[in-house]
Amino acid sequence: MDLRLFEIFCVVYEQRSFSRAAEKLYLAQPTISQHIKTLEDYFGAKLFDRMGRQATPTRAGELLFRSGRGILDIKKSTIVAMRTLSDRLEGELVIGASSIPGEYLLPSVISQVNRRFPALKVIERILDTAAVIEAVREGGVELGFSGGRNDESGLEFQRFAGDELILIAPNTDAWASVGRLQSGDIFKYPFIIRELGSGTRQAIEKKLSGIKKKLSDLNIVAEVGSTTALKESVKTGIGIALISSLAVKNELNCGLIRTIPIMGIKRWTRDFFIVRDKRRSASPLCQAFLNVVLENTK
Repeated sequence: MDLRLFEIFCVVYEQRSFSRAAEKLYLAQPTISQHIKTLEDYFGAKLFDRMGRQATPTRAGELLFRSGRGILDIKKSTIVAMRTLSDRLEGELVIGASSIPGEYLLPSVISQVNRRFPALKVIERILDTAAVIEAVREGGVELGFSGGRNDESGLEFQRFAGDELILIAPNTDAWASVGRLQSGDIFKYPFIIRELGSGTRQAIEKKLSGIKKKLSDLNIVAEVGSTTALKESVKTGIGIALISSLAVKNELNCGLIRTIPIMGIKRWTRDFFIVRDKRRSASPLCQAFLNVVLENTK
């Protein structure tokens, strides 16, 4: 078997498209199709159902991806290990991170890694928490950093940082006289929430359940898909929001928004987790990156 065929197959699987895989691999689409047909002929099984531009993996395709990804991981680890033996830690490490750790915690880590290992290229994909966990499970990223966890078997969640959710409001005359809110007051005001799958949203849901409330009890006027959109929505006066304290340091210092304490509710703390697939051994690149992360969390 030609390992290049496995590489092409895995890209088609991840992209769910022959055309997008061709663009990513800088190959012609007929070439991609021919390589997939070669694999199908070799195994005597159809790997994808082709429906328009969508390529949906068959059961055989799902099985081959799990095995093929493992084979490619071994190949990558072997190459990196041999280079490491020669004191040349180089290559690409793909990580996935939800918005808060990805935008506010990991940049300094990536900077340290780049200084220590100049030939190691870190590719960071910003996803929501649910997508980060899924990417680790599917093998699309070797390492994930999420704002939440689940009980999915095969995955390992290790806490590496914490944060606090704070209530932010527009810095306008209407809010100037509001020094604090009672816990019940947050259900009266227009409220902006993050999208389904967000770790911030999951943390809010968990905290609300502790006081016998649900997300639907809030007066939700907008749902946004990023931390930046959440901050900008508050600035324009759409409503109030709960957000990571890490994400609004600059805005608070510049007076663009203000924070309001909530009485009657304990601190809205949350954790961030390193997500790994326990079934896969960490590559030397992954381990080197992890070491720097853990050095920064001691």
